[in-house]
Amino acid sequence: MNTRNIISFFKRPEKLLFGVCSSLSQNLNLPISAIRISFIVITIIIIPVGIILYIGLYLAIIQKKNRMKTFGFLGAFLGVPLSYYFQSDLVKNYGGNGMVSYMRNFTKIVDEYNKFVGNGWDIVYNLFLSALIFAIIGVVTGYFLDKRKIE
Repeated sequence: MNTRNIISFFKRPEKLLFGVCSSLSQNLNLPISAIRISFIVITIIIIPVGIILYIGLYLAIIQKKNRMKTFGFLGAFLGVPLSYYFQSDLVKNYGGNGMVSYMRNFTKIVDEYNKFVGNGWDIVYNLFLSALIFAIIGVVTGYFLDKRKIE
């Protein structure tokens, strides 16, 4: 394995996937290799956070037109895993690993909650309500960002 090829791969200035790392390195005056490696490390440590952060930065930095829609979709997308914090303690403690276990075992949680406690649709309702709340927060944030840019 040639280490020069690996190092040159991370240091090239042109965009690889969506151009998020190259845009960040230009805006923040940081080396592009450090940004790319940090995204890889974040994604390896906590998979959904790295991917959500990358997509969020793409939508926020690259797609500057109509931020209202962009932040609305991003808020709805983030509202799904963050619905964990709106669930009851019984649901939160299922599996014992927090949000990751909640997302991984969501269908099992709903089935067992429905079987032993009662209405499993309460969990699904909390998920949709959380996605809606975060989408509204995203739309409002995007609206004010668009309004500030225009004026």
